[in-house]
Amino acid sequence: MARKGSGLRLAIKVVKAIDKAGKQAARDAERRQKARAREQAKADREYQKRLRERDRDAIRAEKDRASRSKQAEKLNAAQAKQQFKDSLIDAQEEYAERCSERAALRKQFINAVLR
Repeated sequence: MARKGSGLRLAIKVVKAIDKAGKQAARDAERRQKARAREQAKADREYQKRLRERDRDAIRAEKDRASRSKQAEKLNAAQAKQQFKDSLIDAQEEYAERCSERAALRKQFINAVLR
């Protein structure tokens, strides 16, 4: 006949199984928590990256606007300078024309007086 045990071994096995299951559940919970933390960190990095890119794009756009503004100012200054040069050339031509007209009149007057 088989001996009837006191159940202590069975109780120890059950306690060990419960303890092992508890430890495994704790490890699984910690693993899930670490995975959530990694995902959160990844999401935060991606968000910060998008913010930096948006700021970089805004700065780049501002620089482009400033650059276009400076180019427009330079173009306006160059146009004004060219207009001034053109008006100076026109004035010189008009002066030379008046001088030649006066010289012609002097010659005409001298010829008239000498006759």
